[in-house]
Amino acid sequence: MPDAVYAETSGNYKPHDHGLQPENLLQDHHSNSGPSVYSIAAPIGCIFGGLSIDVWGRKKMTIIANVILLIGWILITFAQNATMILLGRIFEGISRNELATSVTILTDELADPRFRGVIICGTLTSLSAGIIVISCLGAFLHWRTASGLATLLTLVTVIMFIFVRESPTWLIRNREKRKAEQVLQHLWGSGKEIQVQEEIADLISKLGIEENTHLSRTRRRVLVPSRIFLKSHILKPFLIMHFFNLIQVFCGLNIFTYYTVDILSKIRDKTEILDDYLTTIIISGLRTLTVFITCFLIFWVGRRQLAIASGIGSFLSSFCLGMLLLARHQIYRTISSEVEAYAAITLVILFAVSMSCGYAILPLLMIGETQSSRVRGFACGYINAINELVLGGVIKVYPWLMSAIEIHGLFIMFAASCAVCTIFVYFFLPETQGKTLQDIEEYFKQPNIMWLTRKTEQTNNFIM
Repeated sequence: MPDAVYAETSGNYKPHDHGLQPENLLQDHHSNSGPSVYSIAAPIGCIFGGLSIDVWGRKKMTIIANVILLIGWILITFAQNATMILLGRIFEGISRNELATSVTILTDELADPRFRGVIICGTLTSLSAGIIVISCLGAFLHWRTASGLATLLTLVTVIMFIFVRESPTWLIRNREKRKAEQVLQHLWGSGKEIQVQEEIADLISKLGIEENTHLSRTRRRVLVPSRIFLKSHILKPFLIMHFFNLIQVFCGLNIFTYYTVDILSKIRDKTEILDDYLTTIIISGLRTLTVFITCFLIFWVGRRQLAIASGIGSFLSSFCLGMLLLARHQIYRTISSEVEAYAAITLVILFAVSMSCGYAILPLLMIGETQSSRVRGFACGYINAINELVLGGVIKVYPWLMSAIEIHGLFIMFAASCAVCTIFVYFFLPETQGKTLQDIEEYFKQPNIMWLTRKTEQTNNFIM
């Protein structure tokens, strides 16, 4: 919900504009500073979050990040000048992107493998629903009131995380076996001492904690991962997920989300059909519903199947839309402008829904569960930071891009990127549904790089 409020108060999504946006405090040369400082703060939060959760723990840094977020929202809520707005957005940018890393990894390491995907999908569903709610409330509430709601909800989140347990994987990795036993006893419940000891023994054997005992705790947490990062079983999942995350920028969902109203107006081309803002809300609602349905599908359908289906659907819809918009420039038209506009809007909706059932959720869902426990925090933080930098750059050059390739070229670019991503997924992306994090690490110790060439006889857990 606080993330949703940011979408409204940052001016990125404004179904109604009554002059109540915080940009009114950012006069003249400060008017574009809000998005700029956020773009700078976001990668800092990703890198800091990735490093800090490996050194000081997932739970502790999640609480600290929420406290920083709380300070940011307080500054925005009670802002009296541009400086307070900009400081609030810096705090918000750092903390929100730190949370994107820490919460995902903490969930991966605490959740039952069967429900890991469902929990993360549920988080994304809540985020999407929150964006819709706060955007609708923007028609009735002053932006300070919306920011105040975010402040209150962030405070509740800080309190709730106090009662969340630390990751047993992190505790075992840092030789805190007794605390790990307590966490697993809490998770397994009473009368499950045998299962707890078996999981402890499994974690100890697969995490290899006997190494580098001569180093101090802090130096071991920082130096050891840097020394082993180039090992093949660590480098393979890092590169696979790095590419899978990075190409999403060019597949188009984030660009479409940021410039929804502008893109819809260009597609509609002055045709008197649905209002652009109403269409935006409809698309947001359908995307939320799609993610919600995917939460249940992920029980029966693997990650790979969802990714391939999402890629094919996104490719077909964006390619057809690009061709339709390209045909608009021809002298002779075979259909009326109104029918063409409705067809284009339908294809846009299909594109958004197709992306939402796979590509919109799988990078976030899989980034933490695929990385080695030795570098999980840093790897996730680095990948997220690069994504934020590239996305920020693409968003900045969007006006130039539109003038260079126009709206039809934009969707053809989306189609080409979706095609490349789908081919990549088919050959390289592993299936992780229902697998423990230790099983996933063991898979990457196989000599293969491509999923299709895996040696299934070495691990029964990866026959799928």
